This record gives sequence, C-alpha cells and structure tokens, in this order.
Amino acid sequence: MEEGLKARLIKNAGWLFGAEVISKLLAYGVIVILSRTLGPEGLGQYSFIFYYIGLLGIFSDLGVGYYFMREVARDKGKAKELLPDVLGFKIVLALLNFLVVVTLTLFLPKPGWMKILIILAGAEGMLTWIAYLFVRIMYAHEVTKYEAIARVIERTWAFFVGGAVLYAYRSLTPFILVILLGYTLREILRIKWGSQFLNTVKIRFKPGVWVSLLKESYPFWLIGLFTLIYYRTDMVMLSLMRGDYETGIYRAAYTLIEVSLFVPNIVVSTTMPSMARLWVEDRKTLNLLFRKSFQMLLGIGILGVAGYYVLARLGITIVFGEKFLPSVPVLRILAFAIPFMFLNSLFGSFMNATGRELTFTKITSFTALLNVVLNYILIRYYGASGAAVATVVSQVFLLFLAITKSKDEFR
Repeated sequence: MEEGLKARLIKNAGWLFGAEVISKLLAYGVIVILSRTLGPEGLGQYSFIFYYIGLLGIFSDLGVGYYFMREVARDKGKAKELLPDVLGFKIVLALLNFLVVVTLTLFLPKPGWMKILIILAGAEGMLTWIAYLFVRIMYAHEVTKYEAIARVIERTWAFFVGGAVLYAYRSLTPFILVILLGYTLREILRIKWGSQFLNTVKIRFKPGVWVSLLKESYPFWLIGLFTLIYYRTDMVMLSLMRGDYETGIYRAAYTLIEVSLFVPNIVVSTTMPSMARLWVEDRKTLNLLFRKSFQMLLGIGILGVAGYYVLARLGITIVFGEKFLPSVPVLRILAFAIPFMFLNSLFGSFMNATGRELTFTKITSFTALLNVVLNYILIRYYGASGAAVATVVSQVFLLFLAITKSKDEFR
C-alpha cells in the first residue's frame, strides 16, 4: 500500500478513534445517568423519540449527500460545480421532511408532551440533515479532525450540562431540550469547518438540476432508506407493540453493542474516500486495502462476541443497575451480531465506493424487509429478545448476500 495513503489513513483514523472513544464514553455516561434516574421506562421514551426522528429522516437526503462525497473524493474540482445545487436541494428536502414528521406525529398513540418533544427534535433535525453535507465535504477531502472535534464538543455538552439538568429536575423534557441545544451547536460547527474547504458557499434552487442529481443519487438513497428501516425499526416497533419498559430493556443492551461500532465507523469513514479514488487509479492497492480492513474487522468482531457474552451480566449490572437485569439475555443474543455488523459496514462502503451501489441497494432492501417481518413476528411473542434475534439473523443474511455479490472482485 502506498506510503502516503497509509499515513493519511492512520492520521484520519487517529482523529476519529480519539473522538469516538471520548464521544462514546460521554454518550455512555449520558445513557447511564438517564437510566439510573428515570429507569427503563424513561430510557424507552428517550430512545423512541430519537429513533423515531431518525426513521422519519428518510426523505432528508435522497442519496445526494453520499453521491456528492464520492464525486468530490474522485475530483475535488467538482465541489464548486455540484455544491450549490446539492445544498439547495438539501434545504428543500429538510423542510419537506419536517412537515412529514409533524403530520405523522399528530397521530401517534403517545402523550402530548412526547409529541411536542418529537416535533422539536424534528425541527432541530432539519439543521442536522443540512449540516451533514458539510461533513461529507470534509470526508471527501480526507480530513476527519474537525468532525471529531464537533462530536466531542456535543457529547461533552450532553454529559455535563444534560447530566446536571437531569439530576436537578429528574424529568425527560428539560433533558431533551438540552440535548437538542447541543446538537444545534454541533451542526453550526460542522457548517463552519466544512465551509473552509470551499471558496464560497452558494445555494441554487433549480428543480431541473435536482432531477439529474436524483438519477445519479437514488441508489444511495435507497441504501440509506433500507439501512434506516433496518437499524431503527426494532426500537420503534418495540415501543409501539410492547411499550416503553421493554424498549428501555432492549436499548440498554443495544447501547453496549453500539460502543463496539466505533471500530467499523472509523474504518469506513477513513477508507471510503480512498476506495473511491483507488477504484479509478489503482485497483491492486484497493484490493489490498479491502483485505487488510476485512481481516482486522473480523478478528476484532470475534473477540467482541466472546467478551460481550461472558461479561454481559457484569456489564449490565455495573452500568445500568439491577433494574436492567432483563437486558442480560438480550445482550448475549445481540453479541453474535457484532462481527457481521463490522463486515457489513465494510462491504457497503466498498460497493458504494466502486460504483456497485445498485447491487448493494438490492441487498439492503431484501435485508430490511426481512428485518421488519422478523421483528413483527418475534417481538409479538418474545419482546426484546425477539428483536435481538431478528437483528442477528438479518445481519447474517446481509453478509452472506454481500459476499456472494462481491466475490468476483477478489479472485
């Protein structure tokens, strides 16, 4: 592997690794404080609000952000050409998505105060959906340190200010408001730092150009859509089918699993722009980069299964307390999904970077449908444990399909 690329990847991975470790520890602390203050029901309500907003964010991008990042990673000069139209399109999509959130929330079987918090989270979500385009700009230029700093600042705010508010008021509403303020600060920083890579930031509203963008970006949107359905459905379905308590039990277990996901997040964020460039310039180096990433993620993933399974009870008790002991069997089931989650992230990044996004779209669509069906069946009979089984089975099928469709690339 070329020395310049290796040094750049190590530097970017170092920034993201540091940010992920600090952010995860602080996020972990926020969940612990929330869980010990408001119990499983409070954690379930908190989880539902943000997973619901995340699930409804399906119309906020339509794949243009990812398409923009890939094209700029391949040719930096395209940023000036594409950004005004992409940014204008993102603003319109964010507004439309917020209207969807408001409309659907009014019919939710949830108390009024939760509906108000959901709408406020949706309003902040507009800024998040727009600001993430500027993160794409930084990643396209293979610079990760600014995003790392923005994440740490937001998580620091959530832990110290949010934790203090939660301790003082012991209520979810003021805590959510503080969290949303932290998100707003993060998005402002993302826009500010991402703009440094541009001479000027212009906005154009030309629907005709948007149609052309959609012809190129829609596979990425479908991938994002099915991925959102896949990763957000379990929590939302649990809340609507089994209530806030069971959602909190599942979220506690899943929170511990999420801690491990910083590993593939770092690998994917640092290698995707390089994969897109190497696909055009040097496929031999690309294959080497993929193989090294695969071996590393598989090894760490297998170790993760063993660690989580053996230490599940101890981890749940120490972090969340004995009220969350029903989370232990859920965590042990979810542990088996870890290596598959790691490798699926890598395969998704590889296919998107190398122009096989339509293939990955088909894979994710099948897996998302399977996941929804399994969740509906298994949650009805087994609750949180059923949701965990659905996650493992879906991840296994996703990896099987990804390997099957990619094996020709590595012969």
